[in-house]
Amino acid sequence: MKLANINLGGGITYGAISDNCFYEVEEKIKKEHPTLNSLIANNSTDSSAIQFSFKKERIPVTNLNFLPPISESNKVICVGINYPKIYNNIPTKKPKNIILFSKFHETLVGHNDSLRMPLGLAEASFDYEGEIAIVIGKSGYGINESKAMEHLFGYTMFNDGSVRDWQKHSLHAGKNFFCSGSCGPFIVTKDEIPTFESIVLETKLNGNTVQKSSTRAMFFNLQEIISYVSSIIPLHSGDIIATGSPEGTGANQTPPRFLREGDILEISGTNLGTLKNFIKKI
Repeated sequence: MKLANINLGGGITYGAISDNCFYEVEEKIKKEHPTLNSLIANNSTDSSAIQFSFKKERIPVTNLNFLPPISESNKVICVGINYPKIYNNIPTKKPKNIILFSKFHETLVGHNDSLRMPLGLAEASFDYEGEIAIVIGKSGYGINESKAMEHLFGYTMFNDGSVRDWQKHSLHAGKNFFCSGSCGPFIVTKDEIPTFESIVLETKLNGNTVQKSSTRAMFFNLQEIISYVSSIIPLHSGDIIATGSPEGTGANQTPPRFLREGDILEISGTNLGTLKNFIKKI
């Protein structure tokens, strides 16, 4: 099942995507579960068992205003250096430990929305990082690796927008510019992805492929990531963890090719859809 948050008629709602159409959840379900995050929490142990009814109206996805499929109360955690890359002609090695940082909710926009060029000098090193993010279902603290997948609800696409020059003095600043990243277009429940390691992640800039890798290349697998993060802080339903970005970001190109106004960015994963955004000065 593909679940999405939508701005419909000026109000936020949620529902399912099927055959390129959106089906809004019925009002009687929304009374019990007013948000997508509430629905996730109620079905946290088995995303394949979700049962809810839809309104009959079919809305084509081309007419939708997508929002990130998370709530403001959820944590956004990112894994750094989780794919092989080359810096200054030197291949990166697997880090001794998982590298983590976090992003504010205000940094993210939804599918088909605009990424905002940072103000001032920061716009000169505005970069993209195509990633696959996992969505937590069952809450937990100190999760054992052997039980980690029981806490997984599904997957979504993610752009870890980064301002490289700011990262040099503050990783947190470089990763948290307003509307610099994106998430979506929807959450794909885990039952639709039987083998995570078979996913191909691809990022296109203006139609040209700039990143392409298999999740099999990740240094740290999902079980390790979920267990490690939960050893630091409890994970709750709806929290997301972006699992890292492969070779091909703007900073890794020669010469560097950072985002510019007018660019179109598309990030896709096998059976996970495509997250599309437009780069604008706003």
